Order: sequence, then C-alpha cells, then structure tokens
Amino acid sequence: MTSKAPKKRKPAKKARKSKPKTKRSNKSQIKWFKNKLFLKVVLLLFVVFSAYIAYLDFKIISKFEGKIWSLPSHVYARPLELYVDKAISAQQFEKELKLIGYVKSESMPTRSGYYRQWNNRHFEIITRDFVFHDGYQKGKALRVDFSDGKVSGLYELYTHDEVALARLEPALIAGIYPTQAEDRKLVQLEDVPKLLVLTLLAVEDRRFYQHWGVDPRAIARAFLANITAGGAVQGGSTLTQQLVKNLFLTSERSLIRKINEAFMALLLEFHYDKTLILETYINEIYLGQSGAHGIHGFELASHYYFDKPLKKLSREQMALLVGIVKGASWYDPRRHPERAIKRRNQVLQQMAELDVISDGLLQRLMKKPLGLAPKFYRATNQYPAFIDLVKRQLRKDYAEDDLRTSGLKIFTTLDPLVQSQVEQSVTNIIPKLKKQYDDAKELQSAAIIASPENGEIQALVGDSNPRFAGFNRALDATRQVGSLIKPGIYLSALQKSNQFTLATHLSDQQLRLKGTDGKIWAPQNYDKKYLGDILLYQSLMHSRNVPTVRLGLKVGLADIIKTLNALGIEREVPPYPSMTLGAFNLTPFDVAEMYQTLAAKGFNIPLRAIREVTDVEGKLLNRYPIKLKQTLKNDQVYLVNTVLNKVTESGTAKSIQSHIKTKVAGKTGTTDDLRDSWFAGFSEDRLAVVWLGRDDNQPTGLTGASGALKLWVDVMSQISLQDFDLTPPENISMHWIDEESGGISKKTCKGTVELPFIIGTEPTQRAECKSRTLLDAIKGIFE
Repeated sequence: MTSKAPKKRKPAKKARKSKPKTKRSNKSQIKWFKNKLFLKVVLLLFVVFSAYIAYLDFKIISKFEGKIWSLPSHVYARPLELYVDKAISAQQFEKELKLIGYVKSESMPTRSGYYRQWNNRHFEIITRDFVFHDGYQKGKALRVDFSDGKVSGLYELYTHDEVALARLEPALIAGIYPTQAEDRKLVQLEDVPKLLVLTLLAVEDRRFYQHWGVDPRAIARAFLANITAGGAVQGGSTLTQQLVKNLFLTSERSLIRKINEAFMALLLEFHYDKTLILETYINEIYLGQSGAHGIHGFELASHYYFDKPLKKLSREQMALLVGIVKGASWYDPRRHPERAIKRRNQVLQQMAELDVISDGLLQRLMKKPLGLAPKFYRATNQYPAFIDLVKRQLRKDYAEDDLRTSGLKIFTTLDPLVQSQVEQSVTNIIPKLKKQYDDAKELQSAAIIASPENGEIQALVGDSNPRFAGFNRALDATRQVGSLIKPGIYLSALQKSNQFTLATHLSDQQLRLKGTDGKIWAPQNYDKKYLGDILLYQSLMHSRNVPTVRLGLKVGLADIIKTLNALGIEREVPPYPSMTLGAFNLTPFDVAEMYQTLAAKGFNIPLRAIREVTDVEGKLLNRYPIKLKQTLKNDQVYLVNTVLNKVTESGTAKSIQSHIKTKVAGKTGTTDDLRDSWFAGFSEDRLAVVWLGRDDNQPTGLTGASGALKLWVDVMSQISLQDFDLTPPENISMHWIDEESGGISKKTCKGTVELPFIIGTEPTQRAECKSRTLLDAIKGIFE
C-alpha cells in the first residue's frame, strides 16, 4: 500500500498587522464623523437661518398688523371767528393772519393762505381748508372791513354777499411728539394723485408691480452704471427695500444691512399686497426737516413746501417732491434751490420719456420757478406753560403713550392775540421793575387770563421768560395770597345779611390775640395806623387788615372756609385767625378759580384749556363742555363785586383809572415783608390774575399796587374789554349812605356814597344831611 504523500499546507496567511488595520478604521470613522458633523452644522445653520427669518418675519407682521407709525398729537389754538361787531382791530387781525402763516400779497389773492390789505381797514383773504371737530370746512374768499376796533363788514370776496359768520383755521401751537420726533399726515392711496404715483414709480421703481421685493435687473443695471461711472451714481433698491430700510433698519452702509433689507423685502411682499406697500411708502418716506422734527410722507411735505394738500399740487410740484426722495437734505429746495430745480427737471424729463407728459409741456414746466410757500410749519412748543396745563388736563382721559403716538388733534382755548400781549407785557414790565427795585433782581412772574363766562383760559405764562419750559409758577408756585383772600371773608359775612351789610360798622382798633402756643399775634394795617370805626365796604375797599380779622372772628373761621370752598378753592385752608389775612398758600391758578366765581356772579366754572379732541381723521373723541354750578347767591356776590369795582376806582387799585376806561373790578394782594405782589381783576369778558415774587421767597420791595397791578394794567389796556355789568339783581335796592354814621342819607348831602343792599337789610336810621360846599357841588357834577 502506497502511502499518500502528505498534502502541502498552504503557507499561512500572514496576520494583518494591527497598526494598519487601526489606520483604516480611524479614517473611516473620521470620514463618518466629518459627514455627521457637516450635517449637524448644516442643520444648525438651517435652524439658525430659519429662526432668523422667522424673527424678521415676526418683526414685519408685528409692525404691519399693529400701529405702523407713532403719530404725534397736534395742539391747536382757538379758531378766530369773524362776524360784524366782533371786537378786534385791523392790526390785531393782521397779527392773527401772520400767526397762522398767511402771506401778504400786493394784489388780490388767488390762492388759500394769502391776503391783501388796503386803506389800513380792508382785507381780502382766502382761507384754507381745515377739518374741525364738527367737520370739514372748505376755504372761503372773504372781504373783511374794520372800523373803531370792530369788524364793520364781512362779505364774500367775489359776489359781495354778506356773510354772517366766518371761521379761520386755528394756529398750530405745539406738537406732543414720540421719541423719534417724526411728523406726518396720513393719506390713503386712493386719495393720492395718480400722476404722483406714476412719477414716483417712473423715477424710483419702474418694475414695482413685476418684482417680489428685490429686483435683480435693477441691481445689475445699477452695478453696471456704477462701474461705468467709477462711483455710486445709481441705486438698485426697490421701493419695498427703501420702505424696509426706513421702517426697520438704519442708514448704515454694510453688507449685513443690505442682506437683511433684501430678506425683509421678500417677506414683506410675501405677506402684503402692492397697494398696501405703496401706500405705506408714500406715508413713510422722509422728505425734509423742520427744526427738530422730521417731515415724513408726501402729504405733510406738500403742506410744508407748498402750503396745500397733495391733491392740489401741480405737475412740476409733484416732480419736485419725487425728486427730493433721492436726498431730502441735499435737494432741500429752500436751502439749495439750484440743486432742487435741476433735480426736479430730471424727474420731469423721465416723466416725458414715459409719455406721462408731452415734450411741449416738459419745456414749459422746466422753466417754472419752484413756487414754494413761505416757510411756515409751526409744531414746536411755543407756549410751554399753557401746553403744560393742556397735558395735565388731557392725562385725566388719555395715557401718555396715546398722546405721543395716536395722532390726536387737540383743540384748545388759547387766544394767540391775548397770549402774545401777556408775553409782551411780561418782557416789558419785569425788566423795568428789576431796575427800579433793588430786591427785585430775581423777580419772577405768573399770569393767567380766562373768560368768566365759560372758564376758558385764553393765556397763561409761568416764568419771566414766557418761552422758558421750566418750573410752571402759574400752576405750581404755592405762595401766600395776602389780601386777595379778603373778598371771601367779606362775602362770608354778607351771607349773614341779618348781621352784616356794606354799611355795618367795623372796629379798626389795635387787636391782640393769644394763640394756643401762648404767643401773642397783633395784626397791623399796612399804613401802621388805626382809623377807629369804619364801614364794612370801606374796610374792603382800602384793604384794612385789623377790621378784617375782627370780622372774620365774628363770622367764624369754619363758615369762612366753607365760603372759600364755594368760591372754588379746593386746597386745605388752615382754621387759624391769620387765615383771614391770607396767611396760607395758593397757586395763581387757584386764585384764578376763586375770582372766576366772583366774576361769573356766583357761578363756579372750572377753568379749562381744552375744547375738543379728535382722532387723526377728525372724528370727535372727546368734548370738554362748560361745567357750571351756582355755588353762591347772585345778590350776595353782587355786594362784594360792587366794592371790588370801587377798589379800582378809588381804593388800592385806583391807578387803573388813568390807563383803563372800561369798568372793571379787582383786588390787590401784598404779603408780609413784601414777598408777594398780587392783583386779580376782571371785566365782563376777561379775568386776569398776576403774581410777582422771588423763588427764594425773599422780599421784592413790591406791593400789589406797585408790582402786579402794573403788569395787569399793561396787559388789559392792550386787549378788548367789556364793561363789567353791575346792574343790580331784582332783590337789590340802592341807597345813599352817610360814610360816617352808616345811616340813610341823600345824594345831595356831603360825605355820602351809593351802596347796594338786599331788600329788607338797608339801614333804618337816617343820617343828618351835611350841606355840600360849592366845591363839593362842582365835583358832584363831574362825577
């Protein structure tokens, strides 16, 4: 048996070295890890990008679904109403026209906002359109005649038909602005002239209705143009991109900003239609600067540059506004008229290229001047003290954010003519007093003028520099009122008609009172003299302190405080004897509230600075009507007012007679050490309160008559006044009274005065008639 040869074993495969195997494994793992990391990075970037796009999308939707703009509130003065016999002079009327921005013309006016004056008493005027709280009022062509300080004729300019009543638009006196201080007048796209829309699209974005927010063709065209010119001469941004930049982004030139702008433009076009985007652009675009306030939107720009609404612009005026879009500062037509004309003509040429206008019309329009209106856009706070009061009264009904962002139109009671006169008097009288009195170098002032009939505040100043927007002394300076309080003391006494009349005797003799702290209070008269027994009316007329204190103690402090509350004083009055001499603090506004009730013959009418508030479209939101309440009897107030009239004729304010012939009533006020100087007085149609003093409460050297009264007279002598009506009420009888005994006498007797009495309270005793001398008789003839 042959044995088989053993099979040869195949050589064993060499075992793979572990090291090479590890290398290949690691490479695979690394490759797999890199792929995974890449996917994660891509996914992360996608998530971040999506989140960022979502954030941009949220910003756009939040803006467009909410309040796109913060619209400032506009504050207006009262509108001037004209009618025959209205008390206003030709000079005052022209001043009013200038305040509301009317332009004087040498020929008959042909457009709104212009007037002509001839023979110093005739005016031809075309008023502007205006949306009042009660609706839209179209401008009128009027002729207004003046004579003897009154309107003597009011006619339609072209037909000469008589006009019963005409109303001029009110002056814009302030704006309550959002933080960015932008201003605009909103307009709907359907109200924008089609020619302006065509011009805007022709110049800024011809493919507006074809692209989706970003226009690659425009970008390429601009790129080539800029390369060819060697600089930036053309932009490729669409209207949508421009809108995005204005609403959401800054003007920073960077790649990031342009990328954001492009994405947001695409998102904006995705969510909203072209009509809304175009309308928003027309209301948003920046077109100029008025002081600190930006002029945004074509409608406001139309008023700012041409003093007329957008729909009334001519072709070349529309072209100018569209041209300004490229650079409002660079092409400012008032600062750079040559640049503006050149730019306007470029726009006109583009209009001709698109057959929007003919070549013949193009040549005519390019030769026209800019046709700008005189610069008049007044929305700065000209009257800070008054606007401060307006804001305070508004905050009772509106939040601060509403005032700054909702575009409210606030119609106030301010009379610009009266306000102007008060400011002029303050800047005239205060420097003179500072020179005349050494202690008056730091003199400050406050003044309020209101209507007794309806409580409307016509003027208000809170500083010796009327335009200074600082501490408002008219509203916030609480100072001792001194003798201004005395009418309230005497009125309280006269309410007890069975005890006190104007002919009641009062004791003007030394008085010493011991207080709860054991200290002695001995009030003194201003002249440091005592007159013995005097009549009640004499004590008030000559502002005697000691008889007043004695009277107040007899009447009772609690009853006096009740009367002061009925007069309108809401602040706490201390129940101390010194209160009868005004030794407590009130503001000038508080004093005006008190004297308004006297001037209104017992009717308390809270002072107000606002008439109506409308929304941005003119819809009435709130009306501030007269609120009157009879808190005091007319006959009792009449007794006090009769004496206050005598104060201005022969009492402490008799200097009025040499300056004002109108019948008025009033009271001086002086506090201890001559720290405060007051005067409060009124005619039938004006109430004015003036305070002078120092902020550090140091002496000024001024009495009520030497200080505040001078300012009061300077104001009231320059404005129209109606005689204060002192016609006795039905239950009042007039009697001649002997000034010494207080008994009934006759007009022909010496030392008599005619006084009113509530029927049944007149004196019963008769006084001996003292014969008049020949000199007395002659004086009586001329009285």
